[in-house]
Amino acid sequence: MQKRPSADPLTRARSIHNKQPFTVAVLFTLLHYLCVLGFITCLVILITSPTPRTVVTPLVISFVATLVTWLISFVRRRSARCPLCKGSPLLESGAVKHSSAYRLPSLNHGATAVLGILFLNRFRCMYCGTPYDLLKRSSTGRNTL
Repeated sequence: MQKRPSADPLTRARSIHNKQPFTVAVLFTLLHYLCVLGFITCLVILITSPTPRTVVTPLVISFVATLVTWLISFVRRRSARCPLCKGSPLLESGAVKHSSAYRLPSLNHGATAVLGILFLNRFRCMYCGTPYDLLKRSSTGRNTL
């Protein structure tokens, strides 16, 4: 009988018992990114428009929405904690990063984790280097969305 090679525990993705803080943080961050896109669009329309008075109100509304969604997403990303090291992997801080932490070029580690959760439902904690999979079922049975 052949022995199966065991997977390295540092490369296997772990499950998260309470996924709700991560999903809420990613949704509010996505909403913030959309508000930033709307603000930039209104700003470009204001610059290129022959009648700038009609664009001022949407520009101010989108600016206020960008500020409000930034504040909410900041609080939500800060409240999403790594189950192992208790760091906040969705928010960049001045702490030393783990050697296996990764980031996309021109983005920081927190934005990379947010995009990883949004598109792949996976992220790696930048502080302890542990990979997590939000789709993996928890072994404790209290797997909440």
